Amino acid sequence: MVWDKTEILKALKKLHKQGVDLSYNALAVRQQSLVSAAAYHFGSYRKAVEKAGIDYTDVIRRPRWTKAAIITLVKVAKRDGDDLHWSAVTKRRDELGKAAFASLQPRLFGSWDRALTGAGLDADEVNRYRKWDKDTISFELRQRHREREALNSGSLQHEEPGLHAAAVRHFGSYDAALRAAKLDPDKLRQRRAWTKPGVREALKVASRAGQHLSDSSIRRDAPALYGAAVRLFGSFTAARTAAGIKWKK
Repeated sequence: MVWDKTEILKALKKLHKQGVDLSYNALAVRQQSLVSAAAYHFGSYRKAVEKAGIDYTDVIRRPRWTKAAIITLVKVAKRDGDDLHWSAVTKRRDELGKAAFASLQPRLFGSWDRALTGAGLDADEVNRYRKWDKDTISFELRQRHREREALNSGSLQHEEPGLHAAAVRHFGSYDAALRAAKLDPDKLRQRRAWTKPGVREALKVASRAGQHLSDSSIRRDAPALYGAAVRLFGSFTAARTAAGIKWKK
């Protein structure tokens, strides 16, 4: 396009509002014609920026990462079908991985979940439907153990249903997943004072996580829940029905 003073100022203001890095070198890479036109029409690029009402000292001190830049990368990754769960993005060595760590800065989002929310995504859904494999499952289980978080089946189904369902799906049973992560199921298993509401809620959580809710599956994968269901409702089928879960063999 043919730049004039009005168009130059309008473009600089728009880019500044979008959070684009307006330092000379950064903008020259993106829009060399704008930078050259600004210097030509205003005597220098700095004078053009200041004429647009932008503090040039702020521009040259502007950090690399902005909320807008991070949100753009998240949206592109979502469109490409990339796994946006924290443990997946932080293993990357590209711009998305760097953006994830940058998002933790208090001046930006303070957490990766808030960055996802800022990009219009549901952080809970991202965490639930992440792409799991045996290595990432074992990593997450060991991480919870190191951080002294509950690892009994009932607690995990409530706190991280996606991880629990993936563990059962990839290893055949939750206990097998724990053993693969070098954790002893017997030492981690905790007794729980089950109630009817507690059983119903646990079944609903398992259902939302996509866990198979047949009689045999729950008896194998969540024996404590299965035993409580039979004890309190007379049968597992009755407990499943009480939880409002429709079941077809």
